[in-house]
Amino acid sequence: MKNKIFTVLFWSVLGLFFLLATIVQSACNWFNMRFTVSFEEILFTITSPLNGSDVSFLNEAIDYILPSLKNALILIVVFTVFVILLRMIVIQLHITIGKLNFKVELYKLYQIICFIATFVSCFNAISFAFNSLDLGSYIARKMDRTTIYEDYYVDPNSVVITNNENTKNLIYIYLESMETTYASTSAGGYQEVNYIPNLTKLAEKNISFSHSESLGGANVTTGSGWTMGALLSSTTGVPFAFPVGANSMDTFEDFAPGLTSLGDILEQYNYTQVFLCGSDGSFAGRQNYFEQHGNYNVIDYYDIIEKGYVSEDYFVWWGIEDQKLYEIAKDELLELSKQDVPFNFTMLTVDTHHTDGYVCNICNNTYSSQLANVISCADSQIYNFINWCKDQAFYEDTIIVITGDHFRMDSSLIDDASDRKLYNCYINSLKSPTNAIQNRTFTSLDLFPTTLSAMGFEIEGDRLGLGTDLFSDTDTLAEEIGFDTLNKELGKYSNYYIKHFK
Repeated sequence: MKNKIFTVLFWSVLGLFFLLATIVQSACNWFNMRFTVSFEEILFTITSPLNGSDVSFLNEAIDYILPSLKNALILIVVFTVFVILLRMIVIQLHITIGKLNFKVELYKLYQIICFIATFVSCFNAISFAFNSLDLGSYIARKMDRTTIYEDYYVDPNSVVITNNENTKNLIYIYLESMETTYASTSAGGYQEVNYIPNLTKLAEKNISFSHSESLGGANVTTGSGWTMGALLSSTTGVPFAFPVGANSMDTFEDFAPGLTSLGDILEQYNYTQVFLCGSDGSFAGRQNYFEQHGNYNVIDYYDIIEKGYVSEDYFVWWGIEDQKLYEIAKDELLELSKQDVPFNFTMLTVDTHHTDGYVCNICNNTYSSQLANVISCADSQIYNFINWCKDQAFYEDTIIVITGDHFRMDSSLIDDASDRKLYNCYINSLKSPTNAIQNRTFTSLDLFPTTLSAMGFEIEGDRLGLGTDLFSDTDTLAEEIGFDTLNKELGKYSNYYIKHFK
């Protein structure tokens, strides 16, 4: 009886490990073909809750894995039939190796071969995952310690920030996954056709910092490569490095109480602050962050329904598409502009999110690529919105910041891009750069002090967090120590970060 139980367990475990090896290898293959993110982002995603997010890409992953899984199951069935036959019919083999002669039961030999084959499959799957996801580098970084914060972090509370009583309102627009890669090669991007001609025009006519002499932008650091990490880094000068899933901060009552953000500073100057998004505001802790750092009024998918902008059963993509979001933004801005206090209106678009974006009813079908059509549509929508802003009474007293939140996470349109940068544009800035705006090396961390400076604030020392005011003549940290060095240090564990910010 015990022997039968052992036999069943042995073959069951062997089959299970073979299936797991197949799933791991297929999943890694699919991920490498579809996405272009680091293991940090992968880890943060799989350890995060999925409520409030669009998970349609998981269906694509399942569809890719299923054929391999089906083949693996067929193999297991075939091997199981052989096991049953060999258990029923005892066959002994006479094996001669040199002077050695011995007998071996075919079933036991078959058992050994299957064990070795399964072991090799598991080893190959683990090795493939280790190499393709660059697990070695991730483990090495996390085992190392950094003093980047002790050496360079500037606490906003430790320097003098003044507004000279003439600072402007702020409209801060985060364009989902908007990078300059979508522009044509002649404009500074990587496409045969410029899918963002309007954003290119805005960059040319206003202030847009670039890594080159054409359209360019910011590097993305470790801890800034997804939306919440991007929101945090661009408003605090510090990347996301909390020891939890990147999108799990909604489960924590306090969000980074040790950090001083853009919202915290503007609250001190009596700014009314609003954050608008078309999805669930609690996702990834966005609502906690903005409410706790600046007392923002967070208007999300549920508030949009409550305010009567859409019906209770309305839901597309992540909730509300950008076409409707811009119209809502117009209404909210007009209400804000009626107040006697300055305002900060921050919004986050979503149509260009992975995978391949959302095609709304005003998108044209000009290109063969779905994402190209979505990007082109997003380009037109933001341009029309900016033109609407220019016609409003509040425009002259308002700076508009347009930036991509992070790099595209899937591989659409960016397969051949070797030097990707985030889009940025400062419209109506009170400051003019004292240094060149081209051939700069900077990151999204620098947007924090740069935005304050563009609004008219004076910053003692030109630095906040790990960011540098790009309007000043002070080198960014990426220029001072090199982007690769900076990024490497940000990937390491920091005692200072956990002690002071968490």
